[in-house]
Amino acid sequence: MSAIKRFMLLYILTGIAGISYAQQKSIEERWQFRSFLNVGLLEGQAGSAFQLQAIGGAGYKSWFAGAGVGLDYYRFRTIPLFLDIRKEFGKSSNKLFVYTDAGTSISWVTDNEKMQYAAGGQFGNGFYTDLGFGYKIAAGKNNNFLISLGYSYKKLTETYQNPVLYYLQFLPPNGQMVPPNGQTDRIDYNLNRLSIKMGWEF
Repeated sequence: MSAIKRFMLLYILTGIAGISYAQQKSIEERWQFRSFLNVGLLEGQAGSAFQLQAIGGAGYKSWFAGAGVGLDYYRFRTIPLFLDIRKEFGKSSNKLFVYTDAGTSISWVTDNEKMQYAAGGQFGNGFYTDLGFGYKIAAGKNNNFLISLGYSYKKLTETYQNPVLYYLQFLPPNGQMVPPNGQTDRIDYNLNRLSIKMGWEF
C-alpha cells in the first residue's frame, strides 16, 4: 500500500472517530442525570405536617423524568413512591418550571394515629399525586435552589372490626369475646393538601 493510500485510510478513520466522539459528546450534553432533595410543609384541614422527598432521573433539554420516594406526615405517616415529570421555561440560568408527580402512598401508620376504639384496624395503600409550579435559582455549576407551590392528594383505606359487635359477641361457655366473622367497616381517607417545598438540585 502506497504512502498516499495509507494517509487517506488514516484520514478517513480519524474522521469517523471524530464524528463518533462528537455524537457521543452531543448526546452526553443533551442527557444529564439530575437529583433533587426537597423539604416542605403540607397544609390542609387536618392541620400542618412535614414532608421530605428524594428524586432522581434524567433530563433532556428542558424536560426531566424520574422516580422519587419520600416521607409524608400529614394526618397519617406514609411513604410516597412516585414518578416525577417536570418542564422548565426560559433560556437563562434562573427558570420557571412545572411538575407532576403520581404514584402510591405506602402506609406506615403509627399506633397513635390508629383509631383507639376499633379492633384489628388495618391500613391499605392508596393513590398519591402532587402537581404545581416553581422557580429555579442557579447556585453554581449543576447546582440550583428550588422553591415550589402545589396541590397534593393522598388516599388511604382503613378496615376494622365493628366495635359495637366486637364487644357484644361472646363465645359460650366461657364468655370470651371474639370478633364476629365478616363484620368489618371501612373508612376511606381522601386527604387534600397545599404543598410548599424548598429543594436543592444537583
